[in-house]
Amino acid sequence: LPGQNSQEAVVSTQSTGGRWGTGQTAATDLDGLTPQQVKAVLTLLHERDSATLGTVATLDKLFSFSAYKNCDILAAWCRLAIKVRHKPIVPVALDFVTRQGRMKYVRPIYRDLFAWPEQSARAVNAFNEKKQFYMGICRSMVTKDLQSILVSQERMG
Repeated sequence: LPGQNSQEAVVSTQSTGGRWGTGQTAATDLDGLTPQQVKAVLTLLHERDSATLGTVATLDKLFSFSAYKNCDILAAWCRLAIKVRHKPIVPVALDFVTRQGRMKYVRPIYRDLFAWPEQSARAVNAFNEKKQFYMGICRSMVTKDLQSILVSQERMG
């Protein structure tokens, strides 16, 4: 990463992720972090299941992640916010996936939304309204994900 050796970058990313995972946030937390590190912190929180709904709301107030233009950061943010069931992310995530046709963003976000019982129907409707916008393979894979999740939910009751 520019301006830092890779060890410093990893330590900085893990340190920020660790603090955020325990709810410790500060307005200066992004100072000196590259976009790649910001994405890595958000991904780390998502993977570790360490963020709470309150922390996510605070992070959005501090850093306006829901308004980010960087697609990698916005996608990581959407996935984290969906995971903790931060309801204000739903229109942001649906807008993002209907504007951004890249499967690396679209598929995981739709999969996350489909698996959120309270938002699943809304996500399905959005996908069905916009599915012709997506490339064939993306449309096919998201459809497959949706069918898999629906079958899984039926089995669970």
